[in-house]
Amino acid sequence: MLSLYSILAVPFVMAVIGSIILSLVMCIHDFFKTRNYLPKLHFRESTLTCHLLKKCNLQARPFAPPFWLRNAHVQTILAAIMPKTEVNFDREYLQMRDKGIVALDWVVSVQPKIKKKSTILLIIPGITADALSVGALCHCANQKGLKTVVFNRRGHGGSVLTTPKLQSPGDPADLRQVVKYIKLKYLKAKIAAVAYGTGCGLLISYLGEFGSSSLVAVGVCISPCYDVSERFANSMYSIYDYVFLFRLKAILCNHSKALSSVIDMKIAMQSSSFQEYDASVYCKLYGYDNMEEYWDRNNPIRDVDDISVPVLCINSLDDPFNSESDIPYELFKYYPNFLLVATERGGHCGFLEGLPPSSWADKLCLDYIDAVLEFTIKGYTHNNRGAVRSTI
Repeated sequence: MLSLYSILAVPFVMAVIGSIILSLVMCIHDFFKTRNYLPKLHFRESTLTCHLLKKCNLQARPFAPPFWLRNAHVQTILAAIMPKTEVNFDREYLQMRDKGIVALDWVVSVQPKIKKKSTILLIIPGITADALSVGALCHCANQKGLKTVVFNRRGHGGSVLTTPKLQSPGDPADLRQVVKYIKLKYLKAKIAAVAYGTGCGLLISYLGEFGSSSLVAVGVCISPCYDVSERFANSMYSIYDYVFLFRLKAILCNHSKALSSVIDMKIAMQSSSFQEYDASVYCKLYGYDNMEEYWDRNNPIRDVDDISVPVLCINSLDDPFNSESDIPYELFKYYPNFLLVATERGGHCGFLEGLPPSSWADKLCLDYIDAVLEFTIKGYTHNNRGAVRSTI
């Protein structure tokens, strides 16, 4: 009997050991495998959203970062420091009515299919970024046949500052002149706009302030911050906030000669919060009496009721720069022309997947633009109350 137990014990022990090894292998495999995260969609039912969900396959379009890209900080930092896609730009300087200068970086295309009536893609980078930072989207858009241009605010993107004025985050006056210039230059082309990070505030402000006369057919915001007055009123800052504030001061320092006649550079450079920076810089440049007046004129969602074109917003719920609580979900439930795609992972302006890493959000935004323009060509537009009317 003892020998029988001994004989049975051997396969039992082997089975236990084999089960443990198999479990470890499965755990390691599960950790290292690419995970598919289906985004959460927030929208109001309409003919437009039904078309977009189908054309963009949004309900079965996962964001699939590998294990080493599942961390929000890795996504955010890698997106900022990784080598940028090489794109050739042709810079054009455009003079504003007050003699200020903005710079337009046009993508030099070698694609023969890009024609004069091709869709114009207007890209608005973050306030401290430039055309090189959005090279990947420029390249993808060029491959799809879009004529692409990057908007650099006055004094940003290595451009000169000819007047003692920087564009505040929510002032769309310069952008208005740029859009009208592009429309006059390409009368038959439709204009699509894509903004990143802090550039989203400018785009939303523009679409709201000019409403149905915005001359823009569709907008996309990647990692937008909505009610920035609430966001920057928070006294608790992250390392990203301090880096952002430092980069703003670097731009300010580059134009100190032009701005010193209006603002006190010493006070501005010593500011330790966004409230202090905005008060010492933008309030002085625009003549605002206090911060309440400044935010009334620069809050991106101040005129959101008047936005009349389809707008896609892509946010990650682990964005280290913007809290999930800052996302106005009710906005997307009320307005049929707004669509929110919220991913569990992605960081701030990251959304990287694959090897080499590429932006999932960039691909989605181009597909969204195609879908909206296809919907428009069929002869339908949306109004703000959810009705659909024919434009034929």
